[in-house]
Amino acid sequence: MTTEKPDMNDFELDEIFASARRATPEVRDDFMTRLLADAAMVQDEWSAPSVEKITEGGGLLTLVWSMLGGWAGTGGLAAAAITGLWIGIAPPDALSVIDDAIWGTSVDLTVFSSDDVLGVEG
Repeated sequence: MTTEKPDMNDFELDEIFASARRATPEVRDDFMTRLLADAAMVQDEWSAPSVEKITEGGGLLTLVWSMLGGWAGTGGLAAAAITGLWIGIAPPDALSVIDDAIWGTSVDLTVFSSDDVLGVEG
């Protein structure tokens, strides 16, 4: 809910904002002590995510599997690969307009006529 003051102009509003910027907020020492203690407690509880150690003797496939992120990473990679294959095989009609804008239209050049396969007729 807002209260409008019809006779307030932009200059008065600028003065109000300027006085608010000049005012320094007073923070009590006990509040800052509690705030910093709470922040230290939360910071101590937080830790870096654990990295799973690869078991010895897992082989190359286990190493690649873990580098890809396990099931989650491999699932996303498989979905992206299948989507790219699908768009590559059967591109939507709207993609041909973008393709022409980027690569230009194709031009067919014939060096020799279709009857002169070896290019010996003059």
